[in-house]
Amino acid sequence: MALVLLGLTAACTAYNPDLVDDIEVVRHEYEAVRAMTPQGPLFFQGLRQGYLDYSDLQYSGAEFQDFVHFAFKAVDSAKGDMVLPDELAGRKVTAEQQNELAAGRARLMTALDHNGRKRAPEDASGAQVAFDCWLDRAEEGAAPELIQECKGRFEQQVAAVEEGMTRTEDEAYLVFFAWDQAELSPVAQTVLDQIKADYAGRTPKGVIVAGHADRSGPDAYNERLSKQRARAVAEALVGRGIAGQAIEVEWFGETQPRVIQADGTQEPQNRRVEVRFR
Repeated sequence: MALVLLGLTAACTAYNPDLVDDIEVVRHEYEAVRAMTPQGPLFFQGLRQGYLDYSDLQYSGAEFQDFVHFAFKAVDSAKGDMVLPDELAGRKVTAEQQNELAAGRARLMTALDHNGRKRAPEDASGAQVAFDCWLDRAEEGAAPELIQECKGRFEQQVAAVEEGMTRTEDEAYLVFFAWDQAELSPVAQTVLDQIKADYAGRTPKGVIVAGHADRSGPDAYNERLSKQRARAVAEALVGRGIAGQAIEVEWFGETQPRVIQADGTQEPQNRRVEVRFR
């Protein structure tokens, strides 16, 4: 295996060199990573095992360049480095596959960037490895059923991550927003669907919708933005059948952050609406 790794140093060009050390890391540490006792955050443990399994699959199929690529990712995940899902730039896939994969990666990154790694670590790591498998098999022109196996696993696990992100420990549902935006994303729509279903099952007295912003803009602007976000969520809930008179809308600008941040900086966790039943 060491000779294979050394011989393929130049061939492994798809992986971002900023995320790895060099080929010596894999040559000396790959087997140690396989044998180690899992440690660190569950998300990184899941990536380590997932990439080990997938790199083994590539090795058994004599796909040595892909083996090196995913072996790097297994090693760096075991070290706790931030290993991201593969990029689509430069990958040779059909236009239809490009569109599907781009949408899938955007969905995954939204979930990961909004604390999915901590709130649903096993599903988040599984979704990332499944996405890389989907992209890899699409590029190599694998049989449709093999591509669908990875794609289906990705869709199942990223949906589980999104479900795990819908509530905080105090039973608040979280709807996140892009920077400087009040539009509802596809992930936000999923959260709102869950709120609708839970509301119908519980029949609470009402709903409190509270808008928030991060500290990347002036105070007054952020207050208006948090109001727009809260109203967007309230309107979406009304559109799902919850009576408007049962919804209480509040907004707090940047005054109630989930994550403490410096003034003028961006923080995805603070760009949110919190929804609670009462």
